[in-house]
Amino acid sequence: MKSQNGFTLIEMVLVIIIISIASIPLFGLFSRAASSLLINEKTQTAAQLAQEHAEFLLAIRRSQNFLAPGLSGNMTEVLSGNYYGYTRSTTITQSPSGPGCPPGASCKEVSISVDEGGSSYAEVTFLLMDY
Repeated sequence: MKSQNGFTLIEMVLVIIIISIASIPLFGLFSRAASSLLINEKTQTAAQLAQEHAEFLLAIRRSQNFLAPGLSGNMTEVLSGNYYGYTRSTTITQSPSGPGCPPGASCKEVSISVDEGGSSYAEVTFLLMDY
């Protein structure tokens, strides 16, 4: 009589069950990694949108001989196209004199924040000075 080498059906079913149970935590890691990548993508996109608007405001100021009398108030944009769902809010206020604003200069504080789905993902704040 020949002896047969190999696994029985019961052994194979047990191995499949053990591997299935061991792989469940790995699937959780994949879903958390995907969620983290989505948050990172939204943060990067929001930062680029905030930077883009900051550069736009600086270009307006440059075209006005580095004076910013027309830059003031609040503005909110609901973006569309590739940036559907993003909202960009700009607040320009007269900055009180103090650290950062030299004596004799008129300063304005510009704050640009970008939200998506009610969550804030990026904010850029800087001072504009008129001498």
